[in-house]
Amino acid sequence: MTQSNQPNDRDIFTRIAQVEYRLMKIENTQAELENTMTPGGYITEAFERVLAEIDEVKAQNQAQYEELKGMIGEQNGKIDIILRSVTGMGNS
Repeated sequence: MTQSNQPNDRDIFTRIAQVEYRLMKIENTQAELENTMTPGGYITEAFERVLAEIDEVKAQNQAQYEELKGMIGEQNGKIDIILRSVTGMGNS
Protein backbone atom coordinates (compact mmCIF):
# COMPACT_ATOMS: atom_id res chain seq x y z
CA MET A 1 0.00 0.00 0.00
CA THR A 2 1.46 3.33 -1.01
CA GLN A 3 0.94 6.51 0.88
CA SER A 4 -0.79 9.41 -0.87
CA ASN A 5 0.95 12.75 -1.32
CA GLN A 6 -2.30 14.48 -0.41
CA PRO A 7 -2.46 15.71 3.21
CA ASN A 8 -5.13 14.00 5.20
CA ASP A 9 -8.13 15.82 6.65
CA ARG A 10 -6.65 15.90 10.15
CA ASP A 11 -3.52 17.73 8.92
CA ILE A 12 -5.67 20.24 7.04
CA PHE A 13 -7.80 20.94 10.11
CA THR A 14 -4.69 21.32 12.26
CA ARG A 15 -3.16 23.76 9.79
CA ILE A 16 -6.42 25.73 9.55
CA ALA A 17 -6.56 25.95 13.35
CA GLN A 18 -2.96 27.18 13.40
CA VAL A 19 -3.74 29.81 10.76
CA GLU A 20 -6.83 30.94 12.69
CA TYR A 21 -4.78 31.22 15.89
CA ARG A 22 -2.07 33.24 14.17
CA LEU A 23 -4.68 35.50 12.54
CA MET A 24 -6.31 36.07 15.93
CA LYS A 25 -2.91 37.06 17.40
CA ILE A 26 -2.38 39.51 14.54
CA GLU A 27 -5.85 41.01 15.04
CA ASN A 28 -5.24 41.37 18.80
CA THR A 29 -1.89 43.03 18.19
CA GLN A 30 -3.48 45.39 15.67
CA ALA A 31 -6.21 46.33 18.16
CA GLU A 32 -3.57 46.98 20.84
CA LEU A 33 -1.62 49.21 18.45
CA GLU A 34 -4.78 51.14 17.58
CA ASN A 35 -5.49 51.66 21.29
CA THR A 36 -1.95 52.91 21.74
CA MET A 37 -1.90 55.31 18.82
CA THR A 38 -5.41 56.78 18.86
CA PRO A 39 -5.98 60.16 20.48
CA GLY A 40 -6.73 59.54 24.12
CA GLY A 41 -4.92 56.20 23.96
CA TYR A 42 -2.00 54.98 26.00
CA ILE A 43 0.53 57.37 24.44
CA THR A 44 -1.70 60.39 25.07
CA GLU A 45 -2.20 59.30 28.68
CA ALA A 46 1.55 58.88 29.14
CA PHE A 47 2.25 62.36 27.75
CA GLU A 48 -0.40 63.86 30.01
CA ARG A 49 1.21 62.19 33.06
CA VAL A 50 4.64 63.47 32.03
CA LEU A 51 3.30 66.99 31.54
CA ALA A 52 1.60 66.89 34.94
CA GLU A 53 4.85 65.76 36.56
CA ILE A 54 6.78 68.53 34.78
CA ASP A 55 4.25 71.11 36.00
CA GLU A 56 4.55 69.77 39.56
CA VAL A 57 8.36 69.89 39.51
CA LYS A 58 8.23 73.36 37.96
CA ALA A 59 5.97 74.59 40.77
CA GLN A 60 8.27 73.06 43.39
CA ASN A 61 11.30 74.68 41.77
CA GLN A 62 9.52 78.05 41.64
CA ALA A 63 8.68 77.81 45.35
CA GLN A 64 12.29 76.90 46.18
CA TYR A 65 13.52 79.77 44.01
CA GLU A 66 11.30 82.24 45.83
CA GLU A 67 12.48 80.90 49.19
CA LEU A 68 16.14 81.18 48.16
CA LYS A 69 15.54 84.65 46.78
CA GLY A 70 14.19 85.73 50.16
CA MET A 71 17.11 84.13 51.99
CA ILE A 72 19.61 85.86 49.67
CA GLY A 73 17.86 89.19 50.32
CA GLU A 74 18.20 88.64 54.07
CA GLN A 75 21.88 87.72 53.70
CA ASN A 76 22.51 90.79 51.55
CA GLY A 77 20.93 92.96 54.22
CA LYS A 78 23.12 91.42 56.93
CA ILE A 79 26.23 91.82 54.78
CA ASP A 80 25.34 95.48 54.19
CA ILE A 81 25.03 96.05 57.95
CA ILE A 82 28.37 94.34 58.59
CA LEU A 83 30.12 96.31 55.81
CA ARG A 84 28.72 99.61 57.09
CA SER A 85 29.87 98.75 60.57
CA VAL A 86 33.36 97.74 59.40
CA THR A 87 33.83 100.71 57.08
CA GLY A 88 32.34 103.19 59.50
CA MET A 89 29.65 104.24 57.03
CA GLY A 90 26.93 103.34 59.47
CA ASN A 91 28.09 105.87 62.06
CA SER A 92 26.99 108.94 60.09
